[in-house]
Amino acid sequence: MLFVCWLLLSMTSSRTATADGGRLIGVERIDGFVISIFVAPDPPRVGLVDLSVLIQRESDHAVVEDADVAVSMAFAVESTGSVSGPAMREQATNKLLRSAWLTIPTAGPWRGVVHITAAAKKVEAPFVVEVAEAPPAWTAIAPWFLWPLAIVLLFGMHRFLLRRKTLGATGVAPRAVHSLNALRY
Repeated sequence: MLFVCWLLLSMTSSRTATADGGRLIGVERIDGFVISIFVAPDPPRVGLVDLSVLIQRESDHAVVEDADVAVSMAFAVESTGSVSGPAMREQATNKLLRSAWLTIPTAGPWRGVVHITAAAKKVEAPFVVEVAEAPPAWTAIAPWFLWPLAIVLLFGMHRFLLRRKTLGATGVAPRAVHSLNALRY
């Protein structure tokens, strides 16, 4: 029973559950830096996308604290669509990362570049990400309409298990046992 409750809760909250940085989409070793790029949600969809960046020194893998980071993306099919923004610690869930929240307008392949200025060096790390279509609008409100169904299912399972327990060793329904006992006396 506990498993069923856990399963129902995990299905309804899976949209809001995110990892610290999202899915790793690229690691680049450039000019003494190791640059790891993450994207959330997974898969990235049209709308708000979190692009997070972890910058480390290649020599000792220490996190680079004093870097200015920006992310720019361009639609790979046409040169008309592009988005960009700064990547900041304040926006990141994991404070080792820098996060840029970009609104992607079109589904399809997007080419991106992480622009880093650190230790008097300018570094650019390219990446490619495939952006999926936005989910249907009803998926955002579906949990509000489906939660009563979960309660009805839990009640039904409770009644089923209770009935199975009362049948127990007799193999006869409880009313039939009561009727048989009444005939004996």
